[in-house]
Amino acid sequence: MIKVWIRLDKSDDLAKLNAVASRMPFDIDLVSGWYIADAKSIVGLFGLDWTSTIRVDIHTDRRSAEPFLQYLRPMMTGK
Repeated sequence: MIKVWIRLDKSDDLAKLNAVASRMPFDIDLVSGWYIADAKSIVGLFGLDWTSTIRVDIHTDRRSAEPFLQYLRPMMTGK
């Protein structure tokens, strides 16, 4: 599993993240505080506190995750 932290600038970023995650063949979870959402569930994503740092748990190896990580890189934070 790969863990990275991201910061979203606006709520539209959630819909874009969902669209990209939905095309991935592995599971992706977003964690904000105690709340965990399936990145492929648009309804679940809107329960996140997107104004704070969000942890992304990618359930695959780094090589398989590379296309998704490329998408996330502009949003990544140190934590």
